[in-house]
Amino acid sequence: MTLLGRIFTLLVLLLSVAFFIISLLANSTHIDHKKKVATFQTQAKQLETTVDELKKLVEQLQTARAQEQAGRRAALAALQTQLENAKEQLAQATTELNDKAAALTQQTQSLSATVDRVKQITTQNDTLKAEIDKIITDRNDQRRKVITLTDNLNGLMSREADLISERSKLQQSSTYYQAKAEMAESALKTAGIKDFDDVPPADLKGVVLEVGSNQSVVVSVGKDDGLREGHKLEVYRSGQYLGRIQIGRVEDDKATGQILTSFRKGYIQAGDKVAAKVN
Repeated sequence: MTLLGRIFTLLVLLLSVAFFIISLLANSTHIDHKKKVATFQTQAKQLETTVDELKKLVEQLQTARAQEQAGRRAALAALQTQLENAKEQLAQATTELNDKAAALTQQTQSLSATVDRVKQITTQNDTLKAEIDKIITDRNDQRRKVITLTDNLNGLMSREADLISERSKLQQSSTYYQAKAEMAESALKTAGIKDFDDVPPADLKGVVLEVGSNQSVVVSVGKDDGLREGHKLEVYRSGQYLGRIQIGRVEDDKATGQILTSFRKGYIQAGDKVAAKVN
């Protein structure tokens, strides 16, 4: 029920009560009619006054109601405007949220790809580190080997220098003794002794360098070792006696001989040992 309906209901109730009182007064037998009329007139004026006041009150209430409705309409319009603005802001916020969600998804994908790349690079780094450690270890091993080989080389160079010096001395000694041997050989020939060439130095040892198709043999000993033409050398392999060769041509560091078939006990080949005598 509206405010105006409530007012009219209250007004009708008051009028009903007033008329009910008037009816009671009219039915009273001990009251003077003039006094009743005057009383009724007074009451009627009061009622008119009350009605006028109620009308004014109704008008005030209607004005207040109109103002209230206008305020409500204004407030509703303002709320509607705020609602529209809120909807626009919500739509804008939703759009921004969707954009940020898309950007976040893209960043997440990029981050995932970056993480995968970091894992790949980490794996590659671990592999490279292991390879570098292996290379460093190999380098250190090579360095130690180089140091060892350098020490050995220095030792060998020193030994080589000693051997070169010793060889030089031996060559000088060999030249000296060769000269003496030639002089002795000449003296022996002059004296008529011819079998001296058949006896090479007792400690002479060498190897067969090659064997020719005509039973010729090249050995690794020569004049520098005291070997001469006509000397005979024994041939053996791993303690097995193979035969004898007789030297025909002698050079400084090698000589060529012929296999003596009468002494042959096996097949002679390169690498076999030769000596003045077999122990």
